[in-house]
Amino acid sequence: MLARCLSASLLGIDAKPVTVEVDLAPGLPGLQLVGLADTAIQESRERVRSALRNSGFRGPLVKVVVNLAPADLRKEGPCFDLPIALGLLIASGQLDSPCLEGLWSAGELGLDGRLRPCRGILAIACLAKSLGARGLLVAAEDAAEAALVKGLRVTAAESLMELVNLLRAGDLVQTAARPQRQAPKRQCAAAVRKPEATPLNLPAQHLARQGLALAAAGGHHLLMVGPPGCGKTLLAQQLPYLLPPLDDDEALEITRLHSIAGMPRRGEHLIRQRPFRAPHHSASAAALLGGGANPRPGELSLAHGGVLFLDELGEFPRAVLDQLRQPLEEGVLMLSRARVRCTFPCNVTLVAATNPCPCGWYGDPRCRCSEIQVKRYWRRLSGPLLDRLDLQLQLEPPTPDSMRQMIEEHHGVMDQDHLPATIESARRQMHARNPNGCSNRDLSISELRRHGEIKSETFASWEQVMNMRRLSLRSGLKLLKVSRTIADLAGQRDVTVEHLATALCFRSFDAQTQGGSTPGSHRAEWGRSR
Repeated sequence: MLARCLSASLLGIDAKPVTVEVDLAPGLPGLQLVGLADTAIQESRERVRSALRNSGFRGPLVKVVVNLAPADLRKEGPCFDLPIALGLLIASGQLDSPCLEGLWSAGELGLDGRLRPCRGILAIACLAKSLGARGLLVAAEDAAEAALVKGLRVTAAESLMELVNLLRAGDLVQTAARPQRQAPKRQCAAAVRKPEATPLNLPAQHLARQGLALAAAGGHHLLMVGPPGCGKTLLAQQLPYLLPPLDDDEALEITRLHSIAGMPRRGEHLIRQRPFRAPHHSASAAALLGGGANPRPGELSLAHGGVLFLDELGEFPRAVLDQLRQPLEEGVLMLSRARVRCTFPCNVTLVAATNPCPCGWYGDPRCRCSEIQVKRYWRRLSGPLLDRLDLQLQLEPPTPDSMRQMIEEHHGVMDQDHLPATIESARRQMHARNPNGCSNRDLSISELRRHGEIKSETFASWEQVMNMRRLSLRSGLKLLKVSRTIADLAGQRDVTVEHLATALCFRSFDAQTQGGSTPGSHRAEWGRSR
């Protein structure tokens, strides 16, 4: 007898429909899986057998062939355990075929028949809804996530036996609110614990505070360079709290990405906070950008809509960093493999932090780094990558006097009624002016000319800066975009020469090239001038 069940396989950030066909035929008992199944699916044979037996159902005593169609689509993961088990029950006559009419299913089975969650259930639910599914059968822990798709009936159960009883009774009710088992708590090594939503105003870092405001208002990428202990990491961790709250579409897209990556979530199943991802500098290119035979999103895509913080930027391999150049420019990452091509969204605000030299104390008597070591250290950062960083800041450690004053007078907190309100006002002005409400960072040349409101004398000064500093076209355009954001923060309609001069304060590494010097020598000159 032949039975069919509907399910889906993940491909990038999308799900592809898969029909699970189960056929019982005379022959030696055994279960054969065909249809480009990976190891996890091949091992489902033993899980399904044990789950059926321990749930009180008859196991197959004949030859069983399970086909996952289409046959040329590579499938992976344990989410096919449930549809295979249901197909076996229908083929063996233990469950009526009309019970699964128009229903999709996805879930992993334990040896005792317990249903376990699987990754990417939100993408599967979206596909089922778009193809007119009558409902979706999932594990109890996946019910709330699947129920995020409006208009899709979700039926969840703790075990295979409970689910079969629901199907026999026709009780396909919405079960997203039923009690769920607590998943074991797991720590994600790449995620940094978020501080309290109270941005700090570190002494002597007023320019850095303004840089954070520019990054939050205009979406500009930020590079901070300074010795250890000057507050680079602490400042970067405050940026997500200065970004606007997520709307429903953004929250659903970010939740879908994290679900496909199999990221554990606590509390609400819909992510409502802007992501903050901080991968270690030993991360590989596949971990940072994504990859695999069936590509999964990496840290860059997991930070979509939020902040990607690269601490110790100079310690990352140059080959890894250079692969960020195109995604940062376009906001999407395209991964091509021999059999598949996937596109992952990665519209992030990049915040990078690094020391001025390997020891971190360049220009200080404590530094023992030679000029060759400093140049070698900075050669890890290519010119095209630095060209894509809108804001470049040099940070100094706070003095003991300023630290004592901060502690004694309790002036360690930003004026929360001032900075966030200023950023929100600038963002409203920017969205009302720019086409499609895009950020200033995403303005094209023609859009910047039509909507930038840049005065003619500002353009004249900009041309002089371009010639003196020998800026590339990309750097020059970023200078104008930052100037536009500075004017928005000031609440002014036109971009003046003063705004351009302020923007130049955030191009710390565009030193005047007298005779043409290397990026490493720029840093050496900065260190000697400290």
